[in-house]
Amino acid sequence: MQARDIMTRPVITFRPETSARQAAAVLTRKQITAAPVVNDEDELIGMVSEADLIVDRFPPGPRSHLRREGTEQVEPAPPQTVAEVMTTTVIAMSGSADAADLAHAMVEYDVRSIPIVTGSTVVGIVSRRDLLKTLVRDDDVIRAEVMNRIETYTGGQAHWEVEVHDGQVQIGGGVDDDAEARVLLILARTVPGVAHAELHRAGRLVHSFC
Repeated sequence: MQARDIMTRPVITFRPETSARQAAAVLTRKQITAAPVVNDEDELIGMVSEADLIVDRFPPGPRSHLRREGTEQVEPAPPQTVAEVMTTTVIAMSGSADAADLAHAMVEYDVRSIPIVTGSTVVGIVSRRDLLKTLVRDDDVIRAEVMNRIETYTGGQAHWEVEVHDGQVQIGGGVDDDAEARVLLILARTVPGVAHAELHRAGRLVHSFC
């Protein structure tokens, strides 16, 4: 399963000059945790997250942060634009990135979403929630999609049996050679929600693909 199979598009993006307040309003309204920042050529130049937007936005309350008389300090003005708060070191991947690599990067770099790019242009975004959705897809839905992809590839000229249990796919039917078997398993693995795929012939495991 690749990034292009599960990514969200079109993508909500911001410009560097977008006000921090406006960006916060959009993230809240769309119920997303972060969004890419792009320049006038729509090239990725940063990410802005909920955490970025709340930094320095809440000055200490005078009642809970009392200072000695004569030591009052003038609080600096909070950041006004996305450019002032965005993260410029961004983890981005291509549409062909594997879901496992996306999940690993999210955990390793502690990010909640990863922009999907073609060159420097943002074409989609994958969030932790997008990955989680694939883990809870209904087996009947997965089976229907696997069947559809196999029948489209083979032209419906052969009879295939597909069973799915907790995202584990078992394909039964005749295959002409090992190359065709591998293609069928790859097709099955492109379906969101498929964790493992096996091809059986005459009750015997022929190939598997994790």
